[in-house]
Amino acid sequence: MLDPKPLITAAHDRVLELYRPDLGRLREELATPTLLLDLAVLRANLAFMGDNMRDVPTALRAHVKVHKSPHIARLQMEYGATGVGCATVWEAIVMARAGIDDVFVINEVVGAERVRALALLAREASVKTAVDDVAQVDALSRAAVAAGSTIGILVDVDEGMHRCGVASPDEALIVARRAADAPGLQFLGLTGYEGHCSLEFDATKRTAMAREAMAYFTGVAEHLAANGLPSEIVTAAGTGTWEVTSRYPGITEIQPGSYATMDGHHRGLDARFGWAVTVLATVISRRSDRVVLDAGSKTVGASHGVLAAPPLATYRFDEEHSTFLADSSCALRVGDTVEIRCNYTPFAISYFEAYHVIEGGRVVDIWPVLPRGPESRWLLDMLERGE
Repeated sequence: MLDPKPLITAAHDRVLELYRPDLGRLREELATPTLLLDLAVLRANLAFMGDNMRDVPTALRAHVKVHKSPHIARLQMEYGATGVGCATVWEAIVMARAGIDDVFVINEVVGAERVRALALLAREASVKTAVDDVAQVDALSRAAVAAGSTIGILVDVDEGMHRCGVASPDEALIVARRAADAPGLQFLGLTGYEGHCSLEFDATKRTAMAREAMAYFTGVAEHLAANGLPSEIVTAAGTGTWEVTSRYPGITEIQPGSYATMDGHHRGLDARFGWAVTVLATVISRRSDRVVLDAGSKTVGASHGVLAAPPLATYRFDEEHSTFLADSSCALRVGDTVEIRCNYTPFAISYFEAYHVIEGGRVVDIWPVLPRGPESRWLLDMLERGE
């Protein structure tokens, strides 16, 4: 990896300055709500994935939409990832500026500003994106030619989730041919996501569903190869299907993300990964039948419970409050702090600007969330200025 550029170091310096008084504090001493990152658990998750991918021919591409952290992404690379996947071009810019050369926007990039940003980024990093329509191919080609860059293209295949993606092998061939012939573009292969499998919590059924999706997906790759367009990359999977997909013949790469920090939904799919990210909250009201915390739907999105004994059942989430059922066996009182386990971590990430990194029970660093939110148009301005 390259050294991070000023965009990353400046963001780190900024949050360090904002939260400097918290450095060295115990986790329970922090003001709430606060986004916590347990460094030991994070490293254990990354090591587990890295160890289990080491002896398979399939590469690991770490999806970063889950955490939006250049620091976590760099650690994922250290633990065996060969590149990163992003949901937006803005995330891709940040990850490239974090020193990661191989970035893949695993999404259709549509709109003049986003397309131009991708083409400009491709002048300084190896950039790839997904397409499922010849109109997208043509727009990307024009932007790449104008920028003097080359964008890698992977045709997005609908494996059964019924979101984006071409609907048949013949449609994939049409789009792939257009990409292969377009100036400024390099056809690389196929991408897909069997996300519908991750809605099935029965492991046996989920494995069968994933294999069925992979049989279709690799069949599309075979169809393209038979027509003169072999795929260098055939990439798929998420945290719910990473193991079966990474072992499936014909798959060259997987793209999981939630394994790094985990959340309630994905723990239900693979409990071997630990809970690295939680939201620290304070008890602000204690009734005979409930506990009320100062972190609600604006902070967490939805909860998978709190780290408390005995376990507490979720009653309701409001904007600024979360309420849990609690009887006399619960020792929590007003002023106590507890950690909320997020049911889906990306919702929490969009609220906070930084992680409080915890090691040995104390804050050892502050890491920025970057880019924060879905729209970061200012990053295009930075590229156009050549910064």
